[in-house]
Amino acid sequence: MEPGRLVVLNGTSSSGKSTLATAFRDEQARRGEFWLLIGIDDALSKLPYQWVDMGLPTGVGERAHDGLWFEDTPDGRRLRVGALARQLIDAYHRWVAEAVRAGMNVIVDDVVIDRETYAGWLRALDGLPAVWVAVRCPLDVVEAREAARGDRAMGLARAQHDVVHQGIPYALEIDTGRRTPDEAHDALRRFLGV
Repeated sequence: MEPGRLVVLNGTSSSGKSTLATAFRDEQARRGEFWLLIGIDDALSKLPYQWVDMGLPTGVGERAHDGLWFEDTPDGRRLRVGALARQLIDAYHRWVAEAVRAGMNVIVDDVVIDRETYAGWLRALDGLPAVWVAVRCPLDVVEAREAARGDRAMGLARAQHDVVHQGIPYALEIDTGRRTPDEAHDALRRFLGV
């Protein structure tokens, strides 16, 4: 079977990835072409609160160091990934890869948390072609969006901002702080030739 196409949108929380991915998927559906939208939140939202310490109303999970937690470092607050969360992220990567191998077109809404996460992508894809798209946005803009949303841990975008794009070769970069959602969507569609 011929593999499907894969587009990975990578950027911080609140950078506009979900808006862009949803607009792309919906427009392609209107044109009669199916694209499966899978996001990191589909996986990480499955972590029970006991494995999370990110300043959420649920409090500090007693197993957070095996899941996801914030750590204050000399370079600022960083998101850390424990063994269980790493397994979950690896399973999510394999889910995406298997969908593409099964012939499905997939657009991914992702946050590459650290270098190990990117290495995990490369292992899971194992040679499958992927179009990596940087979704960039100035820190002040993502922090304002984060505050307005009210459904994210405050500080998440800041913790990701300096690390999310490190070491990833991109085919396309879209600055959602300078482009409207429609302009970002048009740039992605033009680049992909769809």
